[in-house]
Parts: sequence; structure tokens; C-alpha cells
Amino acid sequence: MILTADGPMTYEPKDVVDFHGALAGEWEQRYLKNSFRARIEVLQEGLKDCALAGRSWLDAGCGTGTLSRFLADKGCSVLGVDAALPMIEVARQQGARHSQANKMKFEVLATIEQLPNASASLDGILCSSVLEYVPDVERCLAEFARVLKPDGLTVISVPNAQSLVRKSQVSAHHWGRRLGRRWLDFVQYSRNEYSTAEFTDLLGTHGFEVRRVLVFGSPLPRWVQRRRFGGSLLLFVAVRSNSSAE
Repeated sequence: MILTADGPMTYEPKDVVDFHGALAGEWEQRYLKNSFRARIEVLQEGLKDCALAGRSWLDAGCGTGTLSRFLADKGCSVLGVDAALPMIEVARQQGARHSQANKMKFEVLATIEQLPNASASLDGILCSSVLEYVPDVERCLAEFARVLKPDGLTVISVPNAQSLVRKSQVSAHHWGRRLGRRWLDFVQYSRNEYSTAEFTDLLGTHGFEVRRVLVFGSPLPRWVQRRRFGGSLLLFVAVRSNSSAE
């Protein structure tokens, strides 16, 4: 049995995809909690000055499509992809009942290191809390740069390596393992974390110019989350520079 922050899981996942697939049935409910609702709020803040209506977006690692539906409500056409079939099945069900159902499509994709989209075909890419789990972040960023149009947007959230909340999560997980328990089990699969400077530099090497960075995440009050050492996540809004166009 695996103990998560929200209760027990009754089997051992074989990998990160299996782990998240097992959570598909409860994933939508997580967005009722403050820590997950903040993902919608910070996305809205990050895109507040951006033209979205009529634009084509990819939601890379869409889960059950909550943020895909947010983009569709803003007028975007959205392709949501995820490696976990149970997540995609829920995303399709939720999307079919949504008022903007015709603007969304959901597909299983084994890895975002290789995207099905044509080069320079997308106006935007959203990648929310996904890159922490992938084996090769740089390949993902190279693919994002390939499929985005010049001046296309990418919105990415990654764990904040400087966050005291993040450090406490990692510590709790490791102490739990020593005690024979599985606390905050997502940490087992969360392999990549960054400071603001580190990820800004990484984006720059792939032709992205960072326009905005927002710190958020955790059950802490908003004013604490938004400080560099507070929120467990960093949201980057970046533009694919014209000079990176092929």
C-alpha cells in the first residue's frame, strides 16, 4: 500500500505514468483545494496581457484537462496530450460536457520529448508541473522550440529548488521511507527542480526569452507563496525569439 497526501493507494505503481494514471479518478477534485486552484489563478495572471482568442495551443501533460478547458474558455484551440490513458479518458469525458468542447482534443502521447506537431505550427504550449518528471528536460524544450511559431508562448511550471516548502516535502518523503512509510509519494518521481536563474538560463539556451516568472504553490497564504523561498513552484512565461526560428 502507498500512502499519499490524500490517502492510501492499494498497489505499487510501476512508473511515474502508472502513478499518475491511478490518480485520474480524483484529479479533478484536487482543483477544489487551494494548492491546486492556485495553478489556475497563476496561469490566468501569467497570461493576462496575452492575446489568446483564435490561437492554437498544446497542453503538454494535460492530466484530466482542467487547464486545457481554461484555455478553451479563453478562445484557444487546444490539443491536450498525456502519457496516462486514464487521465486522457477523464479529460475526454470532461471535455465532451464542456461548453467549448469543439475547441478541444485529447490524445495519449508516450513522451513530450517527441511531439506530433509540425514545426512552427503552434501559438502556445502549456506544460504544467510535468518537466519535473521527465528524463530529458532539454529534449522537451528543444521540441517546444521546434513546434512553436516565432514569438510563440510557452508557459511552464517547475519545482522551486529554493522553496522551503519544496525542501520540507522532499525531507518528509525521505524520512517516511526510513520509517517504512510512503509519504508525499510524488517526490519519488520528481527528479528535476530549478532556481529562477537556472531555468531562465536553460530556456535561453533553447531560444526562449523569459517575460514573467511567478512563484506560487503550497497551502501557505498567498503573500508567503509569492516569495522566492515560499511557493513550491515557479511559473515561467517565455517567448520563442525570432532569432531561434529555423
